[in-house]
Amino acid sequence: MNRVLMDAADEIGLKKLDDFNRDEHIGYGRSQFTIVNGTRCSPAKAFLNPIRHRTNLHIIKHAFATSLSFGDNTTIRGVNFALRNKFSMRTIARKEVIISTGAVNTPKLLLLSGIGRRSVLDPVRIVQRADLGTGENLQDHVTVSLFFKFNRSSREVVNLTLEKILNLFIFTLKNRQQPLTNHFVSSVLAFANTVDIEDPFPDVQWEYNLFKKGGVSSILLIRDMGYNEQIVQSVHKAELEADVVMLRINVLNPESRGRIVLASNDPYVDPVINAGYLTNYEDLKTLIRAIRINEQMLSTESFRRNEAELHRLDIPACKFILFDSDEYWECYIRHMTTTLYHPAGTAKMGPDSDPGAVVDSRLKVKQIKNLRVIDASIMPFVVSGNLNAPTIMIGEKGADIIKQDYGL
Repeated sequence: MNRVLMDAADEIGLKKLDDFNRDEHIGYGRSQFTIVNGTRCSPAKAFLNPIRHRTNLHIIKHAFATSLSFGDNTTIRGVNFALRNKFSMRTIARKEVIISTGAVNTPKLLLLSGIGRRSVLDPVRIVQRADLGTGENLQDHVTVSLFFKFNRSSREVVNLTLEKILNLFIFTLKNRQQPLTNHFVSSVLAFANTVDIEDPFPDVQWEYNLFKKGGVSSILLIRDMGYNEQIVQSVHKAELEADVVMLRINVLNPESRGRIVLASNDPYVDPVINAGYLTNYEDLKTLIRAIRINEQMLSTESFRRNEAELHRLDIPACKFILFDSDEYWECYIRHMTTTLYHPAGTAKMGPDSDPGAVVDSRLKVKQIKNLRVIDASIMPFVVSGNLNAPTIMIGEKGADIIKQDYGL
């Protein structure tokens, strides 16, 4: 199936790229993964495991940060946390505290500590210590999925029951050689610009998942993505009839903005995530343009040879709108768009002239002493691609800055 998809991309004029991280970014190719010995290599595996025996490194598991501890009104002294949700404890910093809890929990912790707008803090009765745009500027890569049925299957029907899938995973973990660690069509990736084909920078990305004919994998994934049961069963019906490729179209440069606010001053209460998806109509127009580009795939020799067709989902709200019109796709997008789990920007870096900036170019929290943020929340604009590698690099750069500041 990889070859089918890449041949079709070639036929509609996309260039094959050997490495998306080099000079050219518009085209198709194979994605790169942080995989070692057949399993995902997380930053914890890559960075913490090799140094876990250092005497100056102490890792506390099952700790839940509740707030920052202040020495005076603007100087951070340490972190208050709960151990196993039972014991209230505090760690004291000799030099400074670094927050790396992500684009949702970082603004939550800052707001719980009084670092944010009074309009957010006053309703939950938290005393303001710094007037910063904490929790604002939330950005995410939204994604909408299309489903292509390939009626001429290149392989025999594979009946993957839940028990068989579990056994495959167990075998994979034990042997590190099982083909299950192959990402199949999810390793195929493409970037395009929907406005100007000559523009060297993309505004959309698309990725793929494969559901083999007769299987149940669509039920697992579609349900896990949060779609209702009607959508789950509509996709599974197609999976029973043919091989199904799920195409996920991602908006890389979203114009929409959301925000993180507190629901309570209780640290155990989740913050309110006002995602703001599609609040700027330009994002929806970008998705429609991307759908039109991908519809061209149906006319390629590669797709026609494999008897491909677009599976029409059972979406009651869109049933009486002319299929394939812009109005239909707007309805489809508003029902099918979901997150790609790439939140960023909620403690943005910026100069003093930027009223929304939370940290400076050294990643220090403005108006506060002895506090830095080093995670994806410091991005002024979400990067035009997946966040895993860029966020690791933010950590690398943050470490370099700290060493420079302390002459290490």
